[in-house]
Amino acid sequence: MATPYHLKIVTPERTVFDGPVTYIIVRSTEGEIGILAHHMQIITPLVPHIITVYPEAGNVEQFTIGGGFLEVGNDTTVVLADSAERASEIDVARAQLARQRALETIAQAKPDIDLIRAKRALQRAENRLKLAGHSAGGMTSA
Repeated sequence: MATPYHLKIVTPERTVFDGPVTYIIVRSTEGEIGILAHHMQIITPLVPHIITVYPEAGNVEQFTIGGGFLEVGNDTTVVLADSAERASEIDVARAQLARQRALETIAQAKPDIDLIRAKRALQRAENRLKLAGHSAGGMTSA
């Protein structure tokens, strides 16, 4: 059995998770990272994705985040997320509308459109739909 360590997932509005875990999987700008106890200390930016958390006691949990930072310290790992939700908190209709708006914005490809922002919005919406168990059709790699 893996050694537990403390994980906090926080947003500007609330603490989404706070407790002992044995393992987490996150996606940084450099790719996927698995964190066990005694991992080297790092701070890295995170992209919009679905975090997988293995609590010390209980079932695997997943959260969708809209980007942020991961800080691995001596005793505590912190995910500072722009936004974070459990599957049960996702408004599927809202996520579907956000996905549609992002696709329309990307399709316009006008010079005054921030394509990076639109693509991040698309990733966030598709991650929400995926975590909620709804097909988004043509999912992007997030």
